[in-house]
Amino acid sequence: MKIHCTKEELAQSVDTIQSAMSARTTLPILYNFLMETERSKIKFVSTDLEMGIKHYCRAEVEEEGSVTIPAKKFSDILRSLPDGQDVTLTVQDGSRILLKCGKSRFNILGAPKSEYPLLPEFNQKNAFDASAAVLKDMIQKTVFAASTDETRHALNGVFWRARKGLLEMVATDGRRLAFASKSGIVPVETVFQVIVPAKALNELQKLLNAQGVDAASTEKIRVGVTENQIWFQIQETTILSRLVTGTFPQYENVIPSKKDVSISIGAKDLIAVTKRAALCAVERGGSVKFAFKRGSLEISAASQNLEFFDEMPLEYVGGDIQVGFNSHFILDALRHIDTDKVAIGMTVPANPVLLEPEGESDYRFVVMPMRA
Repeated sequence: MKIHCTKEELAQSVDTIQSAMSARTTLPILYNFLMETERSKIKFVSTDLEMGIKHYCRAEVEEEGSVTIPAKKFSDILRSLPDGQDVTLTVQDGSRILLKCGKSRFNILGAPKSEYPLLPEFNQKNAFDASAAVLKDMIQKTVFAASTDETRHALNGVFWRARKGLLEMVATDGRRLAFASKSGIVPVETVFQVIVPAKALNELQKLLNAQGVDAASTEKIRVGVTENQIWFQIQETTILSRLVTGTFPQYENVIPSKKDVSISIGAKDLIAVTKRAALCAVERGGSVKFAFKRGSLEISAASQNLEFFDEMPLEYVGGDIQVGFNSHFILDALRHIDTDKVAIGMTVPANPVLLEPEGESDYRFVVMPMRA
């Protein structure tokens, strides 16, 4: 194999696929990535056997071929090269790599393609195109609530359900829940319910950010779902992931349907005062207390050396209610509310609290209170 490419194209391509590589593995080949020529382009492939990324970049291909390359060392080499320079990469004997850039020469020992795991091809059956901006927003509003406890395997991802043109995403760690839904994003005939690993969704978010996908973007992303895998394809990059096995909890029973008390309050103001209270709460999820009283909301927190108290005006009519929350859970929910005001729904202090963007119904958050 012999190729010519800019340093920037190579570096960006390696950065794109590097996140799918194993940090710790008993298979040394997984510290490498696969590079091979295909249709006058270079294909980069990485995998940790649970998730894989395939990416194409432009290059001048002088000789066809393939090789696997140690990712970290190769990335370090590329970063050391001057910007705006062309790189020539030659592979001899299937594994010996010569990299030339200006007068610099690097000899790298790789491994042949035959030693690298194969990624399945994108299964186009039942695949669909969706708005990249909408998917990104839905993922952002849910994935943060997924559990990081590896013993709760079914909660280590986001539950996706498609039916009648509606796509729902739900994540929970047992103490909070995030829900998002959007109609018209999937074809009416598309039906599935799967648990997508949080790692794959976080990597997809990074990729969409890198490609400049924002709320105004018209970019489409192709999604394919099978019995045990999911694919995301956008421009020259494909992310493939195994699905999480297990049964997702009946989340409908967790989202409060009854609200004895409904409150509307400024989202930014509530974020600011909760941040201040969190500074004085016990570390690692200490409680911040919210006392709802006629015409006001009192917020307080205390730890061994610190105490905090503040008060916000509030249109509230009803009996006094005091409830404690993990400040991080409340802040995570509030940061993902885009409206000026947040609607808070409650029944009794021991029951879950519902936080919703006022005037919108596409997403909502549930937080379990803490014991006093």
